[in-house]
Amino acid sequence: MDTTMLVKTKKELKTKAQALAKDLGLSLTDVVNASLRQFVVNQGITISKLPTETLNVYTNKKEIMLAYKESLKEF
Repeated sequence: MDTTMLVKTKKELKTKAQALAKDLGLSLTDVVNASLRQFVVNQGITISKLPTETLNVYTNKKEIMLAYKESLKEF
């Protein structure tokens, strides 16, 4: 059964996160659920920003995110 969470955050952060998620072919709900799954699996949280060189490798972001989304279905 699904449940609903109410999260307080800055409006600008939410807007930027929604735009990035949309660019990757995801909803903000998908991003939050993926983050929660990783938090549970890893029993912790890692926060980092990838260097620009690493990000440039990912030219087909939508394809990568769809594959990632499919891999999360097992949880």
